[in-house]
Amino acid sequence: MLAAFMGGTTIARRSYRAWYILAAIVVVLMTAAVVALKVVYPRVAATKLRATLINKVQERVGRPATVGSVSVKIGHAVIRNVVIAGPNDGAAPLIKIDRIEVDFDGMQSLLGKVELGGVTVDGVAIAALRRQDGTDNFSDIVERVRAPRPSSGDSGGRGSRPSSITVTHVHGEAMDESTGAHIAFADADAMWTAAEVRGTAHQIAGMSPTGQTFGAETVNVQRLPGHQPTLQITGGGLELWPKMEVAGVTGSIAPDEDKPGRIRLDLSGGYGDVATTLWTARGWVEPKAAIGVVDVSAAKFRLDQLKRFLHNAKLVDYEKTTLDANVHLELHRDGATFSGKVHVADLSVGHPMLADREVHGLGVDGTVAGTLSRSQRRLELSQGEFVSRGLPVQITGVLELAGGKLPDGTVRVARAASGHLVIPPVDCQAVMAAIPPEMAPYLAGYLLKGKFSTDLALNVDWANLDATKFGGSVAIRDCKVVQRPSDSPARLNDDFEHYVELEKGEWISFDVSPDNPEFVPLSEISPHLVKSIMSTEDSAFYAHHGFIPSEFRSALVHNLKAGAFRYGASSITMQMVKNVLLYRKKTLARKLQELFLTWDVENVLKKDRIMEIYLNVIEYGPGLYGIGPAAQHYFGKPAKELTPTEAAFFSSILPAPKQRYKQYCEGTLSRWTEGKIARILNIMLKRKRLTQEEYDAAVATPLAFAKDGSESPEECLARQKRAVKNARSTNPQEK
Repeated sequence: MLAAFMGGTTIARRSYRAWYILAAIVVVLMTAAVVALKVVYPRVAATKLRATLINKVQERVGRPATVGSVSVKIGHAVIRNVVIAGPNDGAAPLIKIDRIEVDFDGMQSLLGKVELGGVTVDGVAIAALRRQDGTDNFSDIVERVRAPRPSSGDSGGRGSRPSSITVTHVHGEAMDESTGAHIAFADADAMWTAAEVRGTAHQIAGMSPTGQTFGAETVNVQRLPGHQPTLQITGGGLELWPKMEVAGVTGSIAPDEDKPGRIRLDLSGGYGDVATTLWTARGWVEPKAAIGVVDVSAAKFRLDQLKRFLHNAKLVDYEKTTLDANVHLELHRDGATFSGKVHVADLSVGHPMLADREVHGLGVDGTVAGTLSRSQRRLELSQGEFVSRGLPVQITGVLELAGGKLPDGTVRVARAASGHLVIPPVDCQAVMAAIPPEMAPYLAGYLLKGKFSTDLALNVDWANLDATKFGGSVAIRDCKVVQRPSDSPARLNDDFEHYVELEKGEWISFDVSPDNPEFVPLSEISPHLVKSIMSTEDSAFYAHHGFIPSEFRSALVHNLKAGAFRYGASSITMQMVKNVLLYRKKTLARKLQELFLTWDVENVLKKDRIMEIYLNVIEYGPGLYGIGPAAQHYFGKPAKELTPTEAAFFSSILPAPKQRYKQYCEGTLSRWTEGKIARILNIMLKRKRLTQEEYDAAVATPLAFAKDGSESPEECLARQKRAVKNARSTNPQEK
């Protein structure tokens, strides 16, 4: 029994020692496991993850990738400072990521399996760049990402894909150095799950290749399984041209589920900083085929809704003005065709180039159609039918910009334009009624009968302005005056008093009549002066009806070359009208009235009377009006005795008599004037307005001023400078 007991005790002790040893082994193994999990596992996993990540990224994008640091613990990994760069990057790499956090199944990872959870990407910077030479830093990556991935036989299954991806704090910019186009966004975030993909970008801003700015407050993107992505825009804007933009753009850009590849547009917005919805744009586009149809509608609204936007415009009383328009666009790869209608009512404009006072009651109803070609940089208005104040006008034309491709494949080096304006036959009085009264105060009281029509064509190529074509017909001769106002040009058949303003507030007047001893009848004026004036101002004066059609084209060419309206096409009749009947301000209103009154003058005055008035009222120097006083002042003789050289001198100073009076003060002619006189005499000879004997005598006889010594040259020059400085351009007949 004792032996049995002792034997049992021995067995118990041996069992105890075994369990003790086993326990010790377990403790050691657990300690080793803890050490492995805390020390070895993170280091090994981090090293493997870094290598795997770099290899995967470089394989997918075909670019070198660098990783800053990787830290791993069971079930979670953090990767910092991931950079994807390339040789075509600018100052910043294409993609830089601050932090990537990955959740995974820790227990499965111990068994060598990957079961990913959620992935969070934070702090992404994107810098896309296209250089002047056309190379860029992103096309190769885009092509690789779009390409289908070959089957790798990877058995990782679903576990190798994350359950979700969240991207936060993304900002970026894309720049095209060759066109100046760029786009940037301040912040964006996105979420991917098996159920949906969605993202939001904030504060988008950019510029198109043609210089228009655009932007949006937010753009939301959503994609559901089996569907194409849908965009929602809030607070969008697009600059149409400087200081004019559509704004507050809101709406959706969504795929057409019934027609794959087609995207439907449903947008609306306003203008400038006006939040009210003033227009809508609905239709579709197919990006791959580069086609689409869009209908843009601006519902009728008052311009006072754009008050803040128009505060610097030349429009007045715009709270009364209404506007509505509808445009149908058919887009294609190279541009678009368009058609539509526009209606503007009760428009009022105050602009110094239009008239010297505000013009009210303007309006237009128009129907337009045309085409736009991007490659040719060509805009064609094939239909332009307008009605303004009851007057129908048809305008068609083409505008071609430099850089467009010509039919032969060459590139246009300068812009070109052509236009055709037609006013179909209408009652002459209807034309008068269509002119706002503020633009035609001197035409009030006229009544006309008959029919009026216009057909004018213009063709300009800035590469060859001398080849400019301008011509057509203005059928005003078929109009007849049945009633004139009391101050119409008919009164000039009788004696009249003429007023001029020398300086501000200083007026003089003189009679244009035989009662004025300084008045000179045409019969008492040297024929050399008449022939000289005609040679420089209006060679066909006695043959035309007040207008010189060829001079309109010539003046247009000179103005185009000068880049400003500096040259006129004035006949002697038109100059007389400007001096006697109209104020001198250069406005469209004055030119319009000048043309009409010139036509009427030719109907009621004989040519000799027009020439007589002209020579007796025009200015020949500071305060020196009429050829009688001028002939006595310059040459000490009556106008009848002027020689060909003296007559040519008067012709040479007429465009700027105050400025060229300086020659009289100094007692000598400038070289320019000497040459001008020689050219005038030569023209008179060629046109048989001088005989050879008269020409030879004129060339041989030097011109000499007659000066009475009443003032010194210095006093004369001071008077001349004051006259130039204080010159006035109006007269008291302004209405």
